[in-house]
Amino acid sequence: MKIREIKNKVFLWAIMAGLIGTLGINSFQTAAFAEKAQELQDRLDREVQEGIAGKIFRLHVVANSDKKEDQELKMDVKKTVVDYLSQNLGAEADLEETREYVLGNLSEIEQAALRTIKEQGKSYPVSAAVEKTYFPDKTYGDCTFPAGEYEALNIRIGKGEGKNWWCVLYPSLCFIDDTWGVVSREKKEELQEVLTKEEFRTILEDPEEKKKVRIGFKWF
Repeated sequence: MKIREIKNKVFLWAIMAGLIGTLGINSFQTAAFAEKAQELQDRLDREVQEGIAGKIFRLHVVANSDKKEDQELKMDVKKTVVDYLSQNLGAEADLEETREYVLGNLSEIEQAALRTIKEQGKSYPVSAAVEKTYFPDKTYGDCTFPAGEYEALNIRIGKGEGKNWWCVLYPSLCFIDDTWGVVSREKKEELQEVLTKEEFRTILEDPEEKKKVRIGFKWF
């Protein structure tokens, strides 16, 4: 079922649930309509997330532990990997070029990360792999990527039991300064070029506002 068709059904169920509440029909029927509407909304959200996931490639760095020194090391390794990819891959590669380059240079990426680890006086092993990885809702600057599975370059340091750092490798959001917490207009335009209007709008939505809409929608 296409996203537009699902949205139309969600809207229809929303109207019907609202009318039921207005007319005073029993709470069981109201709950049934609301549940159906929520199921359709969840299906729409899932299809939008899967659409987004098929068009981006993420970078994920997991620390050995949550100790301060391990978290600092994670950020050093992150910088090393991002710099390596920026110099060798660049910001102009498309999705397939990004994936192929990363897959063909996993050992080099591991070695670059390992050098940084040794420079910091640690002896942790490190692994690099391209995997389907589940991410919760994640915000990068003022863009939020919905929870779900994404293809990612996963860098695991040591036991890989600490907090993680992530970015979007394609389109090239990893290669920008996100200090100010805002994705630049130029980078948003790059996202807009690869995503549908619905997918792009989803990324720009405020997660908290989205929750409020769902709660109101659910109960009418």
